[in-house]
Amino acid sequence: MMWMVGGALVLLVARFLWLAYFHRVNAMSRQAELMNWLDIGRVSNADGGKDILLARNERGARIDWRTGEVWLMNPKVAEPFADFLAVERWLTLRDMPTADKPAAVAPAPAEPEPEAAPDAGPVRDTLPAFQQKVDACLAKAEGGQELLETKQAFEAGSEPYLEASTELSKTALELEVSPAMVATFHISAFAALAETAGADKLERVAASLHAAARQIRASVSA
Repeated sequence: MMWMVGGALVLLVARFLWLAYFHRVNAMSRQAELMNWLDIGRVSNADGGKDILLARNERGARIDWRTGEVWLMNPKVAEPFADFLAVERWLTLRDMPTADKPAAVAPAPAEPEPEAAPDAGPVRDTLPAFQQKVDACLAKAEGGQELLETKQAFEAGSEPYLEASTELSKTALELEVSPAMVATFHISAFAALAETAGADKLERVAASLHAAARQIRASVSA
């Protein structure tokens, strides 16, 4: 009889630990930590329980204690996000028009000198140079060395991830999106690993980079 009671207690403890780790709210908390959001406290929910409050720089967010949905509080957004990956994409695309506007070009002289050569404009980066800038932005982020090594390991070990990373950099270079934005998309892709399982998890994460490239094109053409 005692071994049956002991076995029941072990099962109960195992179930409690499983729920504590894999519950969606806890998964969202781990994803937020990977993306440098800080847990700053709890706030009472109207339906009972305590929502989790997080902050990053001037941004504020809240994780619903019941559903694990993410509410962006600063800036205020009326609808919840499925996860912090969706939050990062929304913030990136929202800030892109102001962050990546080209500098104003001074008007040309009314009567230029005939022998003056035309202004060729700023020299564009080559793809390798642009990718090096993306790596430099990753290295400057919190936990930068680990982020950079993760990106390089994924590109070396996964052909789909390398293809997606190259496509994203080409798109950003073509449409004059900053390397910092591309680095943010990579960080978002790493965070998606926490919600991805199975042998094809890197392929699924690579798909998020393809989606980021499509979103950049859509936001510029809109």
